[in-house]
Amino acid sequence: MADTPTAIPPLWARIIGAIFIGTISAALSYWKHLSIDTTFTDIPWAINAARDLMRHVDPYQYDYSTGIIPYPLTAAVVVFPFALLPGSLSLATLTGLACGLVAFGLTRGGEYWRLMLFVSPSYIMAIHTAQWSPIFVAAYLFPALLPVVVAKPTLALPILLSSRWRWFSVAGIAAIIGLSLLIMPSWPWRWLSQTGRYEGFVPLLSPLGPFLLMSLLAWRRPSARLLSLMSITIQHQLFYDQLLIWLIPQSFRQMLVLTIPAWAVFLYVRLVYVSFWGSGPYILAGVYLPALLLILWQDRGELLQLAERSGLPVNRHKD
Repeated sequence: MADTPTAIPPLWARIIGAIFIGTISAALSYWKHLSIDTTFTDIPWAINAARDLMRHVDPYQYDYSTGIIPYPLTAAVVVFPFALLPGSLSLATLTGLACGLVAFGLTRGGEYWRLMLFVSPSYIMAIHTAQWSPIFVAAYLFPALLPVVVAKPTLALPILLSSRWRWFSVAGIAAIIGLSLLIMPSWPWRWLSQTGRYEGFVPLLSPLGPFLLMSLLAWRRPSARLLSLMSITIQHQLFYDQLLIWLIPQSFRQMLVLTIPAWAVFLYVRLVYVSFWGSGPYILAGVYLPALLLILWQDRGELLQLAERSGLPVNRHKD
């Protein structure tokens, strides 16, 4: 059952809230990543790659391993304006701007409970490890930002196939890819040759993962399409790639249904295991399966009609 709709907040309140959350996110990012000059993972890799290009240095010359995998050069193009800022201020500014936009987008309908995304383990880990997921949530909420998803192809599919394409989105994607090829025509081969050691997991292929196919029953719902596409996307096991899942709940109680199990499995892995490597099954149990239950609940009316048309016995009762 959805919560009672709230009044749409005034624009100034949303702006103040976005500035507050963006500032806090930027401060946390800056505090956690005081120096990124020798960091070659995730957003810091892209920032340092952009700075390398400005110095006419090959961004793919560095050693790589299972935990240090380079990004496509499109990532460096996306963050180039921020790479002009000194030191870690570049990362903090980009993170703060992305989180501020997410907060602004989430509150457009007056549903402030959606801001619980910022107390999810996925948000905490995204800040902790300087990840792209807040930027991708912003791109999902604001289609004008859709071109930025070419920075991380492994997480681009759910957003590209869940969003409404417009001409400027196509033009933006083409411009970023074209500019990256103009800067370094060989980068696709250089990048692909260094990605073989990437160790991620695909939720659908995990134990109990096939249950996620049930989300296809509610395919007409954007939330169901998002979960279905996320389930076939290769992603990391440190909880941060799943931040998009927090767009699925449609009420405060549904947000609790998603957030509480997520924190439970996150804390369990954190306390019991040496690292988060191998936590894919726990992410499936604590994030994906609760999200699946939410989608089936949201579409229960249509599913009951489908069951009746199929001749299955249905016991209808009022909520």
